[in-house]
This record gives sequence, structure tokens and C-alpha cells, in this order.
Amino acid sequence: MRRSVLISLATLLSVPSVVSPAQAVSPRPQAIVTDGAFTDTLVTGAVSAPVAITALPDGRAVVLEKAGAARVIKNGSLLATPALTLTVCSQSERGLLGFAPDPDFGANGYVYVYYTRPNASAPGDCVNRVSRFRMSGDVIARTSELVLLDNIGSPAGNHNGGDVAVGNDGFLYVSVGDGGCDPRDNSGCAGGNDAAQDLSLLNGKILRVNRSSGAPATGNPFTGAGTASCRVRGNTPATPTTRCQEIFAYGLRNPWRFAFDPNTGATRFFINDVGQNAREEVDLGARGANYGWPLREGVCAQGLNPPCAGAPAGLVQPITDYSHAAQGQYITGGAFVPSGGWPSTYDGGYLFADGSPGRIWLRRPSTPVNYATPFATGVGGISDMDFVMDPAGWSLYYVLPGDGQVRKIAPRLAAVPATGNLAFAPNTPTRVFDSRSLGANSGPLRAGTSRLVQVTASRGVRRAALVNLTVVRPTTVAAVSAWQPRSVRPIAPVLTAGRLQTTANAAVVPIDAAGRILVYTTGGGHVIVDVLGFFNATAGNVATAGRLSPVSPTRAADTRVAPNAVSNAYSRGGLPGDSVVNVPIGTRYGVVPGARAVVLAVRAIDAGSAAGGNVVVHPHGVTAPATPHVHLNSATDRRSNLVVVPLGSDGSVDLRLRGVVHVVVDVLGSFTGAGAASSRRGTYVPVTVQRAVDTRSSLGFRRFTSAGSAIANPSSVPDTALAVLQNVTMVNAAGAGTAAAAANGGVAPTGTNTNTSGAGQSRGVLAVTGLGAGAERITVTVATDIVIDVFGWFAP
Repeated sequence: MRRSVLISLATLLSVPSVVSPAQAVSPRPQAIVTDGAFTDTLVTGAVSAPVAITALPDGRAVVLEKAGAARVIKNGSLLATPALTLTVCSQSERGLLGFAPDPDFGANGYVYVYYTRPNASAPGDCVNRVSRFRMSGDVIARTSELVLLDNIGSPAGNHNGGDVAVGNDGFLYVSVGDGGCDPRDNSGCAGGNDAAQDLSLLNGKILRVNRSSGAPATGNPFTGAGTASCRVRGNTPATPTTRCQEIFAYGLRNPWRFAFDPNTGATRFFINDVGQNAREEVDLGARGANYGWPLREGVCAQGLNPPCAGAPAGLVQPITDYSHAAQGQYITGGAFVPSGGWPSTYDGGYLFADGSPGRIWLRRPSTPVNYATPFATGVGGISDMDFVMDPAGWSLYYVLPGDGQVRKIAPRLAAVPATGNLAFAPNTPTRVFDSRSLGANSGPLRAGTSRLVQVTASRGVRRAALVNLTVVRPTTVAAVSAWQPRSVRPIAPVLTAGRLQTTANAAVVPIDAAGRILVYTTGGGHVIVDVLGFFNATAGNVATAGRLSPVSPTRAADTRVAPNAVSNAYSRGGLPGDSVVNVPIGTRYGVVPGARAVVLAVRAIDAGSAAGGNVVVHPHGVTAPATPHVHLNSATDRRSNLVVVPLGSDGSVDLRLRGVVHVVVDVLGSFTGAGAASSRRGTYVPVTVQRAVDTRSSLGFRRFTSAGSAIANPSSVPDTALAVLQNVTMVNAAGAGTAAAAANGGVAPTGTNTNTSGAGQSRGVLAVTGLGAGAERITVTVATDIVIDVFGWFAP
């Protein structure tokens, strides 16, 4: 064993199986974060020997107690009843060790668990197992266990590894330690144990398997003649020369934790491998890589420190390592920083910890680790860490087994600062992000992850972007949020999409100084960001062009009814599957002369087939962009979206229908052109997102039990405001219907903002709504709840 056994990982995990409340909340100094932009606070102090922490896509977290209980942290509190309790071996470094949710967790509830179980016929009387379970609500069904890997050796009690996670390639990855002693008992223990180099064993390896069966993953390095599956036989394959097909990489001593990079669609991960007597290391995960243990320890031969000879050919050097003498005794958890969630100097960074004396370091993408200046100190005994999406944004949760505590480090975030009065400038729709086509980094956004998106080269006068956000066929219900990086997360999402439903919604999102926004999704799927224009800073808070002139929602086109004298380019009875509808607007419907752009609510109704369809809106005479505004997902689907579009030279717009039968167009207002007078009126003022109405909790008014109307008064908006920018969402509607928002006391609307196409649906859309004495009237045609979230207002 290593000389530092008294303060090794085994000591870290050899804590009492029961921690009393008094012990759990005993005073402990806060971690000292070198960067004063962060705070360290207690999440809970009532956990018994917590060894692992894992975020769930919905903001909950699961913490594992070494003795066999999985506990849920929900809304910042530890639930009293464990989600799962397993019978485990818990002596030395054994126990309930690893946990990971499935990428489709929101739909299937699957979770993966690594634990050490009793087995009297195995050396050491215990073996390691990886199983899949099903979680429903806050409970994991014990009877749902499906064993994926089993009988992995744990002869000495230590060096079990114990981490599990699913890569972006869809396979389950598992880290396994070398067992402390050779499971074959033919090479000894500690530094003499060569199990990591024995390809007929699963010990000392990173494994990659199918998450539905545990079968070896396609593309693993060892296949064909002379190989076999070892997934349930563990360390008893046919012969010592038979290579195990589950192996992805090898030559590791005790890969206690590894972490995937959430900032890319690629499958990229780092491995924290515990050393022997000299050095600790972080390795880049790679197919077929041999990291050298027991020949190598860090960048040197076992037991040595630099200067030392380089690694022999065929062995992979760590990306960073450190010495016991200067930095720490045993490496533990690691996590990639979600770019855009923390200060910019942390973007793309990797945080990793050492349990003694208790430090966290930052590895930046392009500079060596500064071991002399840790990110945090005073975290002695730290075992694991993970980023959890809190209400305000990303927090780093970590666990302290000896203290029974879960703590978190979070940045001191501020709300988006005031930007003054802004004026709108449209541009040709530009696709700035599409997770389906990012080259080497292509791949869907995982549920519970965020992505930093460049919407313009730099901010300059551009303070907010009008974007069309689209989520493509998410694996489960997806709430998508967008906000200015490094600021407080808004309370409301931009859109919510049903499972396997392609959904779009417009949003006005403040951008940072580098011209970026942050996008977060709770449901895995592809995400697209199209920029439709920018809200720009004004001189003296006044402007000529780009000021809003709202109108009560007014119908300009409806292909379901006979043409009228104004809109005569469409026909009764439905359109062909692919067609163009021209809608003359000019100065009709209250549109200002010389308008820079018009604000429309566009509703697509029914598709020609079950495959659905989409609608693209553009100025007449201009080539249609490849950026659909509205998507249908079935033959009977009906969906709306807000569209801001310049008029063609003849004052009209075209709607290109692909697989869509009918379309409805309502005018909500227009933005002034360059010939308008200079004024403050109609300039845009963004605010911290506020929930103005939520009938589910009687905020504003109560649920509509039938068709009707009600008055709302957004408290975050001045009574004198000209109009409000808001999301209007119908929730759990009783059937197909519509909702319209218009100025209270003004002209009754003939148009609508959003709609549902069936019972139980929830649909939201961005709306520009005029106000009357600070109030608006919401009118619905079906029983439904209404939620209204305010993003900003337009000056009177």
C-alpha cells in the first residue's frame, strides 16, 4: 500500500456509517476561494458519509452515502427518505460509489449505480457491480435493477474506482480501480500489482458498454479473435490471455472520478487517477490509451519525481500531475466549468480536487495549472463534486464524507445591469448556432446542460438580440432558457417543448460584452439559434428608427376563410403542401408609414402529413431564408410564434409554407423607420424577468374555467408604459383554443397570440402587447391556466 495510507482515500472513506445530526452540523470553516467573486455555503449537514454527488437534469441532485443510501437534494433541501437503499460492502474504500442519470432520464427515469456487494466466493468476499435502476419522482425502485456489469474484483477493499457516466456517444463509461491487490493473485499488491496492464481483467480500466444491456460498446479497442465479454464473469475469463471487450482504456491505478465536458457535443472526458507514493494525475480519456500504471506514476516512473525520463513509446502521459511533497496526497473529484455560467476566466476550465490537505485547482484550456494558487483551500476530505443548476445559475456542489456535509461554491452573480432605452434594428435572419452541424463538436445538448452561443462579433451598441430559439425533437419535455452570460438566471424559460416535438419561440435576450448569450435546456435535444435583429443603445435614450408602435392584435390573413379586398393571394379550402402566401400590409392595420419592420403573430394550422411542416416569413421579393419561424409536428398540430420582419418594397410579406395547410397572420405593431421623428416613445427597456400572472397559484387572476377574459397589471412595468414584451403561455388547456393579450380599454382584438391544438397542452409564445393605464386584457376561447412572464417594456 502507499505510504500515505493514514490520509489516503481509504481513510477518507473509512468514516462512521452513521453521522448524528449534532456531528453533521458541527462548525466547520468555510472553504477559502481565492477569487473573491465566489461564496462557499452549506447545502446540508445531515448526510452520513457522503462520497458522491451527481446533478439531475431538472435541478435536483443525488448524494450517495457510503453505507448504501442514495439521497435526493431538492429545492436546496435534503429529503428525509432515501431514494434507494442497497446492501453493500462498506469497509475500506468499498460502498455505494457512483451514480449517473440516463440522457433520456426525463422520459425513462433510468439511472446507473456502481456499488460493492457481498460475494463470499470472491477474493475479499466482495465484488463491484454496475446496475441500471428506474427512478420515479424521488424514489428509485429497488426491484427495477438490471445488472450490467458484475463480479469485478475488490480483493483488498481499496482501489475500486467507482464512477459512472454516459458519454455524448450514448455509451456508459465506468471507472474501475486495480483492486489494491491483483485479483488473480499473481503479481502482488500496491506498486507491484499489474492488474491495470492485464487485459483479461476489468480492474485498472475505463470500461465502455451499452447502457441497455452492458454489452461491449461498438468501437471498443479489443474485438475479434482472442477477446471475450467479461461483463458478468468479471475477473474469471476463459484464460489470462483473453482480452476483455468492455475495455476502453487501461493502465490506471484508481480512477476514482472522471468527468465529461458539457461544453461540447463531442465525447471528451478527463480522468482523476489516484497515485501511489509520489504523484497524482489527470488524464485525457482516449480509446485504447495505456496510462502506464504500475510502470508510470504521473509523468515519471513509479515512485519518482521530475526531472525524469519521458514515457516509453505506447504509454500516454497525463495532461497534468502534481507531487505529494508539494501539493496533496490523493486526487478526488473533478468537473468542467459550464462556459458562460462563471466569470469568463473559467470558461472551458476543469476543476479538480485533492482530499489532503484539501484543495481545488483550476486547469484552464491554454495555460498550465497554477498549483501555487489553488482555486479553493480548506476542503479537507473532499470526495466528489458536480455542477448543479440552482435557481440563480451554476453552482459547484461538493461532498465532505468526514463531516457529513454537502456544500456549494457559487459566483456572486448580479442581475443584468440597466442598459437604457434601446431601438430595434432588423437583420437578415442569421443562423449562429445549430447543434446538428458544429463539425467535430456536433451533437445534441444534453438534458441539464448549457451552451455559450456567439450571436455577434462583439456587443458595441448592440445590447440585446432578437432570436428565434428552436429545440428539435427533445428526448423529454424540455424547458429552454436564454440569458446574458454571467448574470442571474431568469425565473422563466423562453420555451417549453414536448417530447419529440420541434418547437420554436422568439426571445429578446441581453448579450454580454463579447456578443454572446447562454442557452440552457432541461431536456436533451438539438438546439438552433437564429438571430433576427438587435436592440441597440440610443443617444440620449431617444431614437428615430426602431421605436415600437403597438396595435391591438388585428387579423391580416386567414387562409381558412374567403379572401378579402386587401389579402387576396390565398384561397379557401387549404393550400398545397408547399406554397407561398403573400400578405399585403403597407400602412394598414395601424402600421406606421415607412416602418422598419412589422410585428406579427403567425399561426400554422394543420400539416399535410404526420411528418408535420413549417412556415418561413420574409419580405416579399427577398429570397426566403432557411430559418423557419413556426413548426408543426403532426397532421393536426397548430402552433404560433412572434415574427418581426421588414416589409418588401411593395409593403408585403411572404409566408413560405412547407407541408402546412393553413396559416393565420395577426399584426401586433410595427417599428419606426429612419424617416420618423426622434423620440423616446416606443424605445425598449429590458427588465429582470418577472412573473406577472400565474393562475395556477392565483397570481394575477384565477384559472379560466371557460372562454372569457381577465385583467392583468404587470407590476414590474410602469403604469404609463406604452407596451410590454412578454411570454404568454396557455397551460393545461381543456382543448384546442387561443389566447390574446391586448391593451385594457382599447380596441377589442381580432387576432391572437398563442394557441393549443388539444387537451392537456401547454403552449407559450412571445408577445408585444399594448397597455391601457398599465393594464392588459387576456382573452381565451377555452378553459386554461395562463402564465405571463415579462421581459421588458416600451417607453411612453
